[in-house]
Amino acid sequence: MFPAQRRARIIELLRVEQSASLREMADKLAISLSTVRRDVDYLCDTGHLQRTHGGAMIEATAMRGFEPEKDIARAIASAEKKAIGERAAALIQPGQTVIFDSGTTTGAAARSARERTIPFTAVTNDLHIGTLLSDNAAIQTTVTGGTVRAGSTTLLGVAAMRTLERLHADIAFIGTHALTAEVLSDTSTELADIKQTILRAADLVVLLADSSKFFSRSFCSFGSLKDVHLIITDDRLDPDHAATIRALGIPVECVAASS
Repeated sequence: MFPAQRRARIIELLRVEQSASLREMADKLAISLSTVRRDVDYLCDTGHLQRTHGGAMIEATAMRGFEPEKDIARAIASAEKKAIGERAAALIQPGQTVIFDSGTTTGAAARSARERTIPFTAVTNDLHIGTLLSDNAAIQTTVTGGTVRAGSTTLLGVAAMRTLERLHADIAFIGTHALTAEVLSDTSTELADIKQTILRAADLVVLLADSSKFFSRSFCSFGSLKDVHLIITDDRLDPDHAATIRALGIPVECVAASS
């Protein structure tokens, strides 16, 4: 198992448990105590976790404006993201124009879309997604201009906004750092500006979010659930949360993730 995968599993465990000792983490994740100690030290030093006596903890409020390192982010809920991405990619029809928002779950959708044989046009503000899609000659891929966000492959700024504002796409796959029954939110105003533009740029807006994102708030709002036509998530979503959203008239598809 790669370090990013181990560290992602530690974060996933603490998102559920809130806190745990090093021994509990080692036992539950089947990792040696010395390896857990090194990984926890790294995660605490980089701001992902907080140290406790003999272990570590994660605060929900601290995660509102915090983003994991990109390798760790891709490994968090990776099975869930893969399943969500496969379902999303199945929506694409030949000849359509599709916007892929920057992110790891939308990236999973792009990876699955790349494996299909149908031709379509893709637009993205993510260098990693653009590279993925360009491997398939049937996909005409456009990457927006813009400024690369530090520590990521996301393109932001005026150039990215102008490209997206001129589009009228068939589908937009959009991600979010957090959502409630009222608000979609993310970690910066720059990200929120891009996502707000994407919400207005497609006939069908599909929100791709694993279940850990639900019913929490992040730093900056960029829209509401009423701006979304379909939500695809994983089957770990609390049924009551799904029912609350469906009561607003928004379809929610919960896909099973294979471990």
